[in-house]
Amino acid sequence: MVYRVIGIVNKAPFAGVELVFAEFTVNGQTWNYEVKASAFYEYRHEWKTSLENAAALTAFEYVQLHSSYGALLGGFVKQFIEEQQLDYKIQLIGSPGCNVLLPKNKKTVHALGDGAAIAATTGINVVSDYLQMDFALGGNSLSISSFEKMIALTDELFANAVSAAFFAVLRWREENNLFASETGASRDSIGGAVWIGQDW
Repeated sequence: MVYRVIGIVNKAPFAGVELVFAEFTVNGQTWNYEVKASAFYEYRHEWKTSLENAAALTAFEYVQLHSSYGALLGGFVKQFIEEQQLDYKIQLIGSPGCNVLLPKNKKTVHALGDGAAIAATTGINVVSDYLQMDFALGGNSLSISSFEKMIALTDELFANAVSAAFFAVLRWREENNLFASETGASRDSIGGAVWIGQDW
Protein backbone atom coordinates (compact mmCIF):
# COMPACT_ATOMS: atom_id res chain seq x y z
CA MET A 1 0.00 0.00 0.00
CA VAL A 2 1.24 3.50 -0.84
CA TYR A 3 0.30 6.72 0.97
CA ARG A 4 1.17 10.16 -0.38
CA VAL A 5 1.04 12.72 2.39
CA ILE A 6 2.00 16.30 3.20
CA GLY A 7 3.32 16.89 6.71
CA ILE A 8 3.24 20.43 8.12
CA VAL A 9 5.27 21.57 11.13
CA ASN A 10 5.75 24.94 12.74
CA LYS A 11 9.40 25.96 12.96
CA ALA A 12 10.02 27.49 16.37
CA PRO A 13 9.99 30.14 17.54
CA PHE A 14 7.23 31.22 15.17
CA ALA A 15 9.56 31.51 12.20
CA GLY A 16 7.36 29.81 9.64
CA VAL A 17 6.22 26.38 8.50
CA GLU A 18 8.04 23.47 6.91
CA LEU A 19 6.13 21.30 4.48
CA VAL A 20 7.19 17.88 3.28
CA PHE A 21 5.59 15.69 0.64
CA ALA A 22 6.44 12.12 1.60
CA GLU A 23 5.50 8.81 0.07
CA PHE A 24 5.05 5.93 2.53
CA THR A 25 4.90 2.30 1.54
CA VAL A 26 3.98 -0.61 3.79
CA ASN A 27 4.61 -4.28 3.15
CA GLY A 28 3.34 -6.41 6.02
CA GLN A 29 4.76 -4.69 9.11
CA THR A 30 7.62 -2.97 7.25
CA TRP A 31 7.33 0.74 6.51
CA ASN A 32 9.51 2.78 4.17
CA TYR A 33 9.29 6.39 3.08
CA GLU A 34 10.78 8.82 0.62
CA VAL A 35 10.72 12.61 0.81
CA LYS A 36 9.62 13.76 -2.63
CA ALA A 37 9.52 17.53 -2.06
CA SER A 38 9.92 20.08 0.72
CA ALA A 39 9.60 23.81 1.32
CA PHE A 40 9.77 26.41 4.04
CA TYR A 41 7.38 29.36 4.17
CA GLU A 42 8.21 32.23 6.48
CA TYR A 43 5.46 33.96 8.44
CA ARG A 44 4.79 37.60 7.72
CA HIS A 45 5.53 39.89 10.67
CA GLU A 46 1.87 40.22 11.67
CA TRP A 47 1.50 36.44 11.88
CA LYS A 48 4.61 36.10 14.02
CA THR A 49 3.18 38.72 16.37
CA SER A 50 -0.23 37.05 16.47
CA LEU A 51 1.25 33.65 17.33
CA GLU A 52 3.62 35.09 19.94
CA ASN A 53 0.70 36.83 21.68
CA ALA A 54 -1.88 34.05 21.31
CA ALA A 55 -1.75 33.00 24.97
CA ALA A 56 -2.94 36.46 26.03
CA LEU A 57 -6.04 36.50 23.81
CA THR A 58 -9.61 36.21 25.02
CA ALA A 59 -11.30 32.88 24.35
CA PHE A 60 -13.24 34.37 21.44
CA GLU A 61 -10.12 35.92 19.88
CA TYR A 62 -8.20 32.67 20.33
CA VAL A 63 -10.87 30.63 18.53
CA GLN A 64 -10.84 33.15 15.68
CA LEU A 65 -7.05 32.89 15.47
CA HIS A 66 -7.28 29.07 15.52
CA SER A 67 -9.55 29.15 12.47
CA SER A 68 -7.66 31.83 10.54
CA TYR A 69 -4.32 30.14 11.22
CA GLY A 70 -5.75 26.89 9.86
CA ALA A 71 -6.75 28.76 6.70
CA LEU A 72 -3.21 30.20 6.50
CA LEU A 73 -1.75 26.68 6.72
CA GLY A 74 -4.18 25.56 4.03
CA GLY A 75 -2.97 28.43 1.85
CA PHE A 76 0.64 27.34 2.32
CA VAL A 77 -0.32 23.79 1.32
CA LYS A 78 -2.04 25.04 -1.84
CA GLN A 79 1.02 27.13 -2.70
CA PHE A 80 3.29 24.12 -2.10
CA ILE A 81 1.13 21.88 -4.29
CA GLU A 82 1.18 24.43 -7.10
CA GLU A 83 4.92 25.09 -6.90
CA GLN A 84 5.79 21.38 -6.76
CA GLN A 85 3.16 20.37 -9.36
CA LEU A 86 1.45 17.95 -6.97
CA ASP A 87 -2.14 18.39 -8.14
CA TYR A 88 -4.20 15.23 -7.51
CA LYS A 89 -1.21 13.45 -5.93
CA ILE A 90 -1.93 14.16 -2.25
CA GLN A 91 -4.16 11.80 -0.28
CA LEU A 92 -3.75 13.29 3.18
CA ILE A 93 -2.35 16.20 5.16
CA GLY A 94 -0.91 15.80 8.66
CA SER A 95 -0.78 18.94 10.81
CA PRO A 96 0.01 18.86 14.55
CA GLY A 97 -0.49 22.64 14.71
CA CYS A 98 1.44 25.34 16.51
CA ASN A 99 1.92 25.00 20.28
CA VAL A 100 1.25 28.35 21.92
CA LEU A 101 -0.23 27.40 25.31
CA LEU A 102 2.59 25.90 27.34
CA PRO A 103 2.12 25.95 31.13
CA LYS A 104 5.01 25.48 33.55
CA ASN A 105 4.94 21.70 33.20
CA LYS A 106 5.53 22.14 29.43
CA LYS A 107 2.49 20.01 28.64
CA THR A 108 0.83 21.33 25.50
CA VAL A 109 -2.82 22.02 26.20
CA HIS A 110 -3.82 23.05 22.69
CA ALA A 111 -2.25 23.58 19.29
CA LEU A 112 -3.39 26.32 16.92
CA GLY A 113 -4.35 25.47 13.36
CA ASP A 114 -7.91 24.29 12.82
CA GLY A 115 -7.85 21.08 10.77
CA ALA A 116 -11.33 21.80 9.46
CA ALA A 117 -10.09 25.10 8.01
CA ILE A 118 -7.12 23.33 6.37
CA ALA A 119 -9.44 20.74 4.83
CA ALA A 120 -11.92 23.38 3.66
CA THR A 121 -9.14 25.48 2.11
CA THR A 122 -7.35 22.63 0.34
CA GLY A 123 -10.13 20.12 -0.40
CA ILE A 124 -7.82 17.39 0.97
CA ASN A 125 -8.39 15.11 3.95
CA VAL A 126 -6.59 16.32 7.09
CA VAL A 127 -5.50 14.80 10.39
CA SER A 128 -5.01 17.35 13.20
CA ASP A 129 -5.52 17.70 16.97
CA TYR A 130 -2.87 15.05 17.51
CA LEU A 131 -2.57 14.91 21.27
CA GLN A 132 -6.04 15.28 22.77
CA MET A 133 -6.68 11.56 23.28
CA ASP A 134 -3.25 11.06 24.82
CA PHE A 135 -3.83 13.94 27.24
CA ALA A 136 -7.22 12.52 28.18
CA LEU A 137 -5.44 9.27 29.07
CA GLY A 138 -2.87 11.08 31.24
CA GLY A 139 -0.08 11.39 28.67
CA ASN A 140 2.09 14.45 28.41
CA SER A 141 3.97 14.54 25.11
CA LEU A 142 4.43 13.11 21.64
CA SER A 143 7.84 11.62 20.96
CA ILE A 144 9.03 10.80 17.46
CA SER A 145 11.31 8.06 18.76
CA SER A 146 8.65 5.39 18.22
CA PHE A 147 8.19 6.58 14.65
CA GLU A 148 11.95 6.41 14.12
CA LYS A 149 11.78 2.73 15.02
CA MET A 150 8.76 2.03 12.81
CA ILE A 151 9.93 3.75 9.62
CA ALA A 152 13.72 3.88 10.02
CA LEU A 153 13.61 7.69 10.12
CA THR A 154 17.00 8.75 8.80
CA ASP A 155 16.24 12.20 7.38
CA GLU A 156 17.14 14.47 10.31
CA LEU A 157 16.50 17.61 8.27
CA PHE A 158 12.81 16.74 7.86
CA ALA A 159 12.30 14.44 10.85
CA ASN A 160 9.42 16.38 12.42
CA ALA A 161 7.53 16.95 9.17
CA VAL A 162 7.94 13.31 8.11
CA SER A 163 6.75 12.21 11.56
CA ALA A 164 3.71 14.51 11.28
CA ALA A 165 2.87 12.90 7.94
CA PHE A 166 3.40 9.36 9.23
CA PHE A 167 1.30 10.02 12.33
CA ALA A 168 -1.54 11.05 10.00
CA VAL A 169 -1.17 7.85 7.95
CA LEU A 170 -1.42 5.70 11.09
CA ARG A 171 -4.52 7.65 12.20
CA TRP A 172 -6.05 7.23 8.74
CA ARG A 173 -5.43 3.49 8.99
CA GLU A 174 -6.93 3.53 12.52
CA GLU A 175 -3.73 2.15 14.04
CA ASN A 176 -2.23 3.18 17.36
CA ASN A 177 -0.05 6.23 16.87
CA LEU A 178 0.29 7.43 20.48
CA PHE A 179 2.34 5.13 22.63
CA ALA A 180 1.98 4.95 26.40
CA SER A 181 5.65 3.96 26.75
CA GLU A 182 6.57 7.34 25.24
CA THR A 183 3.93 9.62 26.74
CA GLY A 184 3.09 8.10 30.12
CA ALA A 185 -0.58 7.66 29.21
CA SER A 186 -2.62 4.80 30.67
CA ARG A 187 -2.67 2.99 27.30
CA ASP A 188 -1.69 3.26 23.66
CA SER A 189 -4.26 5.10 21.57
CA ILE A 190 -5.30 6.32 18.16
CA GLY A 191 -4.78 10.08 18.22
CA GLY A 192 -5.83 12.82 15.85
CA ALA A 193 -9.04 14.24 14.45
CA VAL A 194 -9.93 13.48 10.83
CA TRP A 195 -11.40 16.24 8.68
CA ILE A 196 -12.79 15.16 5.32
CA GLY A 197 -11.77 17.69 2.71
CA GLN A 198 -13.10 15.90 -0.35
CA ASP A 199 -16.25 14.12 -1.36
CA TRP A 200 -16.34 10.35 -1.07
